[in-house]
Amino acid sequence: MSIKRAALLCITAWLAAGSAVALPIWEITGTRNRVLLLGSIHTLRPSDYPLDPAIAAALDEADVVYMELDMDDMDPAASASTIAALARDPRGRQLPELLGSAAWTSAVEQGRKIGLDLSTLAPFEPWYAAIVITQLRLAQLGFDTARGVESHIVTSAGESGKEIRGLETLEGQLRTLDALSPGAQRTFLQLTLEEAASIGDEVDDMIAAWKSGDESILEHEMLDSVREQPEVYRSLILKRNEAFSRTIARLANDSQDYLVVVGTLHLVGDDSVLNMLARDGLKTRPVAEKAE
Repeated sequence: MSIKRAALLCITAWLAAGSAVALPIWEITGTRNRVLLLGSIHTLRPSDYPLDPAIAAALDEADVVYMELDMDDMDPAASASTIAALARDPRGRQLPELLGSAAWTSAVEQGRKIGLDLSTLAPFEPWYAAIVITQLRLAQLGFDTARGVESHIVTSAGESGKEIRGLETLEGQLRTLDALSPGAQRTFLQLTLEEAASIGDEVDDMIAAWKSGDESILEHEMLDSVREQPEVYRSLILKRNEAFSRTIARLANDSQDYLVVVGTLHLVGDDSVLNMLARDGLKTRPVAEKAE
């Protein structure tokens, strides 16, 4: 047994035996190598640190890290260009026209109530406006993507010389949103604004559920609103989970050990990556159970 594997197993045993912490970390069982799946929170607050030691142990165990995006090789200029090309309507229509006068007026008022000026988002399509609104609202609440799980892992992986690979590209990720129908985009923006108004009361519960690995709460907090939007659910969850699971399945029985980091919402629910792997004959188990 390698030193790094022994260290991981010691931490796992400590978690299972005496701690209330059980992050959403799973491993694929019955393989020659070790494939760990970590459900992440993309943006966190300083108060959410330090992160659980199980994350560092999982990273130490891995030879290669997979994330939704290959974050350590992303070119900021190229990323900005990709966003600029996709976030605007190809026919030149702006957000007030794409939403319609009444819906735009309502959106502006909703934004004003939570301290957001939506006029700056007028040049963009609804899907992009929804993403920016979420980012701005979380920033108001003290969240920072630089403190998200992925950013933390990228820094740690760089210090230890770990290779990072992406499950998808930024362009592919954004095209999934850009391809949503006009009606789905409008609904996506409307629900985003509604949730932005109440998210301050929910974030602590969501972070606590993540830290304790409470799948039922995570599913409720993260997936319920997406399920209300069938087209968004198919595009952002179902199809991407299918793609993720195909790539992850190919890692099983490799000569290397892997840590796969995806948003936690991809690891909960009936259509989770875990369930899709099971349909392909790959079983998973939690790395750490909550103490009874």
